[in-house]
Amino acid sequence: MRRWIAHLAVPALGVTMVVAGAGSASAELPAGSPVWAPSFAGYTGKTALKAEGRNVVQSGALAVLDGSAPPRRGGTTYYLDSVGGDDAGDGRSPESAWKTFTNVNAKQFGPGDRILLKAGSSWSAEGDQVAKEAYDYTQWTAGVPTDVVAADPTALLAPKGSGSAARPIILSSYGDGPAPELDGRGVVNDVVQLTNQQHWDISNLEISNATDGFDPSKFEPGKNQGQLPGEENPKTGDLRGIHVQAENAGTLAGYSIHNVFVHDVSGVMWSVTSSGLDRSKRTGGILFEGLKGDGRTVSQFDDISVKDNYIANTAFANVIFKQFSGMGTNRYKDVQPGWGDRAAGKAANDGTVTADPDWRPHQNIEISGNYLTNRDTQYGWDSLYLTSVQRTTVENNVIDGAGVSGVEMYYTDNVVVQNNEVAELEPRVNAADSNGIDPDRGSTNILVQGNYIHDSGEGVLLCGFGFGSAVVRYNIIQDVDRNYVNPHGDSGVNVVYNNLMYNTRRPLKNNTVGFFESSGTASSILTAKNAHYVLNNVFVNARADVAGAQFRAAYPGVQFSNNAYYGPQVAAPAVDLNAATSDPRLGGNPAADVANAAPASSDSPLISAGTAVDLSTIAPGFDATGNARISQLGVGADFFGADITTPPTVGPASYRPADGNGLLTGVVTDQHGAAVPAATVSYGSGTTTTDTHGRFVIEASAGKYTLVPSAAGFANGDAVKVHVRAGQTLSMPLMLG
Repeated sequence: MRRWIAHLAVPALGVTMVVAGAGSASAELPAGSPVWAPSFAGYTGKTALKAEGRNVVQSGALAVLDGSAPPRRGGTTYYLDSVGGDDAGDGRSPESAWKTFTNVNAKQFGPGDRILLKAGSSWSAEGDQVAKEAYDYTQWTAGVPTDVVAADPTALLAPKGSGSAARPIILSSYGDGPAPELDGRGVVNDVVQLTNQQHWDISNLEISNATDGFDPSKFEPGKNQGQLPGEENPKTGDLRGIHVQAENAGTLAGYSIHNVFVHDVSGVMWSVTSSGLDRSKRTGGILFEGLKGDGRTVSQFDDISVKDNYIANTAFANVIFKQFSGMGTNRYKDVQPGWGDRAAGKAANDGTVTADPDWRPHQNIEISGNYLTNRDTQYGWDSLYLTSVQRTTVENNVIDGAGVSGVEMYYTDNVVVQNNEVAELEPRVNAADSNGIDPDRGSTNILVQGNYIHDSGEGVLLCGFGFGSAVVRYNIIQDVDRNYVNPHGDSGVNVVYNNLMYNTRRPLKNNTVGFFESSGTASSILTAKNAHYVLNNVFVNARADVAGAQFRAAYPGVQFSNNAYYGPQVAAPAVDLNAATSDPRLGGNPAADVANAAPASSDSPLISAGTAVDLSTIAPGFDATGNARISQLGVGADFFGADITTPPTVGPASYRPADGNGLLTGVVTDQHGAAVPAATVSYGSGTTTTDTHGRFVIEASAGKYTLVPSAAGFANGDAVKVHVRAGQTLSMPLMLG
């Protein structure tokens, strides 16, 4: 089964909303399985994770406890102690622990084995030469390819062997104290390295790989912009903390990296433009990478968990996934082997994807619960750089300051990005972007929901160069310098609905708030082949001295409907015929308390004022499962975990009535179904009046009521008896006589 379907009753409109999708994203499910099951249950606060992450980074230490390593599962446990160990021992007890990595790097480990490093121990790589590029690639000159073969990358710790699904090999710690420290000093390419190995569990380590004397606070290229090989700062190198690589290996599976502290990696900053897709952006904290090998046998990774880690100030990025393409500087051409690109792919404006037959992504990836920052290095651009991944979930992370992008996706498919806080993305030298989340070139079926993005250069960059498709919903985007949503693709579909965009900042571009504004040429981007739907969003500017607000609404392929617009210089586009323009009556500034993003009064014009978003109609080719095996397109909860009302409330959050109360909402119509403004709805001893769209909202104590509509020039409508329960929002259409 490769589709999902959900039925949501909409009694106020007298219709049923049917949402369905189909596409390459869905995985085959066992017979009898439900066809959709949303994993998003509401945004969870990140205060504790942020405080804990900042403390680890500022203190420069990760505390570990004895017995916190995963248990032994039938193999042998080997111990290392940098102070009291002796390489002449057998390593099988703390008393006979090895001292250096000489024996570990020479040994073939097997299923269930454990390699435990003593808390408080430290190891440093020896040497005085910065580790330079160790990578095989294809060089293109005037359209002619040349194979370039390099030496193998060096490593401080490179144990051999593979575990099994039931009995992975464990690399962790023993004893109480600071996590074992491994320092590559920039003289080895990788601090921890796995090559053509699978089923490993890595935890409880502190890892760094910065060159002696490297100053991350100043961007000092060796020449020009430092983005071309040979022009980099001489103290930067082809460096990583943890490197999992494979060549000619087929599919390798089973990796768990958790509770590690990776920091201070002085990697080179080569760009795609200058050095090509393959050689660029492969330095940083953790890298999973498929290599060129013989160019005929692909290597892919499956079943990966990067969870509950602390990764800080690692250039180029904190976590990276890459796959060899062969494209090199022959950019965006369909060349062999093509495993790491989708140059032959396409996406239609209904979300239907035409696959690139050569593309071989890494799959089934979880990146969750991590504290990520590149705040203190001018060489740290992204936090997450995900290329050639599919069926991936990024959730519950804190991205606390970085450069170009918090989450950048490049040649990806079926990625769910949810329940993350992404903040303080700042410009870097020679970089155009500083966005929170970026579905970039050739990225499709990207679901961005329930994230809090704030205090950055931009919010969400829909940079689908070539092609792309994304659904952006139930997010809060606040206080960005340029564009809140930046449409910048070529073809495909993007659906932006039920978000709050809240501005208190002076914009950088023409003092104009770019709520829906392209940094490119709008007339060439916003076309019929590149559809954008902007629905049920709340746009608020709270700053009095801005010159205006930009909505690129009047372009082919762009549809605005049922959005709310409020604040100085914020005017609803003429094409939004169902716009709300009065005070949305939110709780206040979300920066003071994110809970303020919800309506604070039953007088809010947002309540039940949204339109049903039918993805089966506007984007039937779109689907997303993330690393789950079931579609995530059904909306299970609003930003705060509350049920979605029908009709939906405009914005990311529903109104919650006072304790003991419920809500009655609906539309008063005439006999022909036309909405009637200024109609009166009586309920017991109370009355309310419909707005300009004929809508009414009544907050009342739980109980039974009789609703009667009336209006000048009409006979009273039939009395309708209802029973509203505490906390319930009940929609009821009313018709005049």
